[in-house]
Amino acid sequence: MPSSPPPDSRIIVLTEIEAMGGAERSLLALARWMYRQEIPCHVVTYVDHIGLAKRAEHPLEVVELKPQMRPRKKIAGLRHYFADRRGAPKPLMSGYQPALHATLAGVRGFHCLMHDTPSLFEDAANVGLKQRLVRRVSDTIIGYGLRSGGRTIVTSEYLRGECSREFNVRAEIARMGGLTSANAFRPRPVTTELRMLSVSRIEPNKRIDWVLRALDRLEHETPALSKRVDWHFDVVGKGSALEAMQQLAAKLGLAARVHFHGYISDAELAKLYETTHLFLMPAVQGYGIPAIEALSRGIPVLLHRESGVSDILRRTPWAVVIEGKESSMLSAVRSAIDGTIAGAQLSAPLPHLPTEDEWAERVVRLCNWG
Repeated sequence: MPSSPPPDSRIIVLTEIEAMGGAERSLLALARWMYRQEIPCHVVTYVDHIGLAKRAEHPLEVVELKPQMRPRKKIAGLRHYFADRRGAPKPLMSGYQPALHATLAGVRGFHCLMHDTPSLFEDAANVGLKQRLVRRVSDTIIGYGLRSGGRTIVTSEYLRGECSREFNVRAEIARMGGLTSANAFRPRPVTTELRMLSVSRIEPNKRIDWVLRALDRLEHETPALSKRVDWHFDVVGKGSALEAMQQLAAKLGLAARVHFHGYISDAELAKLYETTHLFLMPAVQGYGIPAIEALSRGIPVLLHRESGVSDILRRTPWAVVIEGKESSMLSAVRSAIDGTIAGAQLSAPLPHLPTEDEWAERVVRLCNWG
């Protein structure tokens, strides 16, 4: 049987904890801030595959409902849990599926962190009519739950627009910060070597292929990029497109300069950041925390306008923001590399970068949790 946290404990629902991704990291940041403010909270999930509590820097209770892993059984388990906690503060759903299941379970007035909408995690070109109809029904159900009295919270203008279109709800923006150490910022002049970095799940929407093809074209210019500077591109992360990206790098003759690291620890990632001069993130995504983490270390970034974090990075020499399709990528990469080599950003102040604590405090205030 699940444990029973105190009646005033704020509930954060992440229905299935499969891997340590952005939603899990933001959840831990929120729980950490609340712990420091002595606001009780706990996490509710169907199943925790990664031992989330062990990854927290503070005591954190994770309640596993452990239903039979079929939709009706999972929703029934959620309904039963909330039936026993009717007097608790309104819960916070972390993501699309938790919002859907909470609505189907009869939970009303819940808050929701909408990290991504379906347009960000579906490949529209490969979605059939039946899947589109199912998604439309799901969106309608979620919209009903989101409009039942709670707050919908997103990280960007892009996601606020998505929530308006998909769910007919006005979302509040709370911009997320990155995880960095104190005094991480330092100038990074390029001398004889240029190191570029990408950190993400390796999925089609991350557009690592755009980067590889642009680098290949720079190698065929006169002079070739490698004749100007000894460049290397480090790619961190796993995902469904990893093997395809490795094959593409080999096909383009870039295997000696493009290094796929897979999943690495935070300590290993920190070492890579220390040697990086330019961060590449042309993804379409709800936000893009790694760009914040790179900038806070003094690393300029290249990103797409379809990354939500571009909201705050459109007017700074620390960022090159791409708009449009892959045809815009070559000139953007060339501009970002040239600017980094010249140190164009070094004389400009950084834009204000949100922190995890600022984000967590705003979420708590929006939820009226303290």
